[in-house]
Amino acid sequence: MVCESVFEMKVSMQPTILPKTSHGPSFLRWAGSKRKALKQLSAAYSADNLLYVEPFAGSAALFFERSPKSALLGDLNGHLINTMRHVRDRPTELYAMVIELSRSPDEYYCKREQFNTLKPHGLEAAVLFVYLNRNCFNGLWRTNSSGKFNVPYGGLEMGNTPPLELFLKCSAALQNAKLRHQDFRRTVAQAGDGCFVYADPPYFTAHERTFVEYGRRSFGKKDLQDLIDGLQAAEERGAEIALTYSDGMPIEVPSHWVQTRFEVTRNVGGFRGSRKKNNEVLYTSVPLRYEA
Repeated sequence: MVCESVFEMKVSMQPTILPKTSHGPSFLRWAGSKRKALKQLSAAYSADNLLYVEPFAGSAALFFERSPKSALLGDLNGHLINTMRHVRDRPTELYAMVIELSRSPDEYYCKREQFNTLKPHGLEAAVLFVYLNRNCFNGLWRTNSSGKFNVPYGGLEMGNTPPLELFLKCSAALQNAKLRHQDFRRTVAQAGDGCFVYADPPYFTAHERTFVEYGRRSFGKKDLQDLIDGLQAAEERGAEIALTYSDGMPIEVPSHWVQTRFEVTRNVGGFRGSRKKNNEVLYTSVPLRYEA
């Protein structure tokens, strides 16, 4: 099968017809996303005058839900940040190119191979990132030891591509955001007085890495401690802090941080038949501003 460039395709703006699925507020699927816990998370951020800072952007579901007046989104995934920039600047063009791609195993693996030849810059990389994200198994981002994206095809069970309206809405929200391809430590270090920091790091235990998303080097114990230290320092500079983490994994946070437990549903195997409910904790440096 010849895998042609997305720039060589004839765009018709007619998407593949699939069973409808719910979308939003983000145009991306993401393992570990808090999309279904936004009511609780939104209770931690209600002061729109605060600069919204998110060091692990991922699908940025809370950012898109709140659509703050100003924001700083950082992530170690360069392809993610590149895609956010193109959704911000060229949403209609990007959407048209995404929906023109066939949703089949052959096309998926062809485009995955093509994507792995691209650097995290440019429209083509952004289009393929969205396409792979919407069609891969369980919205995972995982790379091998060579840094190549290797998540298998998820099938039509992954649902349909979001409508253009959602891309346009996300584009409008991103106009107010600075997008940075950088380690979480740099992003947190930029937060201080007048900022709200929301951190949703990868989870791990001593024997298991729950979300292995960033290739050769996964998020570990030292990273978690560096994050908590950084958040404490940001709080001392005047920032308000919100942190989500699994209720079943050990974590040491300042004793004055408020704990609010909430329930999430995880697709352990990636499909509906393997869903199970888990408890997570929202830690905040200030009390929630209304009943979660």
